[in-house]
Amino acid sequence: MRPLNFVLPAAALVLTATLAGAAPPTAASAAPDPQADVFGGYSYTQAGEASLHGGGLSGSFPFRDSLSFVADLSGHYGSFAGADLGQLGFMAGARWTWRTGRLSPFAEGLLGGVRTSASIDVAGTSVSDTDIDWGMAFGGGVDYQLGDRWAARGLVHLRLLSGEGARDADPRIAVGVVYRFGQ
Repeated sequence: MRPLNFVLPAAALVLTATLAGAAPPTAASAAPDPQADVFGGYSYTQAGEASLHGGGLSGSFPFRDSLSFVADLSGHYGSFAGADLGQLGFMAGARWTWRTGRLSPFAEGLLGGVRTSASIDVAGTSVSDTDIDWGMAFGGGVDYQLGDRWAARGLVHLRLLSGEGARDADPRIAVGVVYRFGQ
């Protein structure tokens, strides 16, 4: 499956959910002040033709009204064509959040690297390769406020990676929970 065939419908779904649930804030539901947060949850990516499952962990720290610094760590694992595959990514960048009532859509841009490993057993001997690809990720998502400190998050990224003379565009989706610090 081509990455854009996967990312465009997912992005449209996030945008539709955002527009359907975003109502103008009232005095009783005014948007909260920006707070540092941590996210953890399930993450999926498609690397070439391989479907990889794993987890994601990220944290953000506000530095302006709707802008935050973000650090994102994700690990994905699976197999394809008899090979065991793994990706460990670390990226950092900025997130812009539009805070309204219970629903907070966001967009982010990240830079960093992804460590990719592959191993296969051939005649009783394990052959493996590991490399680090540098790149960026663009995407966004939405937080749905569950309580004072907890929220549910869905996000979509398109990771554009470059390494060993090749370029790759890997879509990534993640869902999980957010804990907000402060106040």
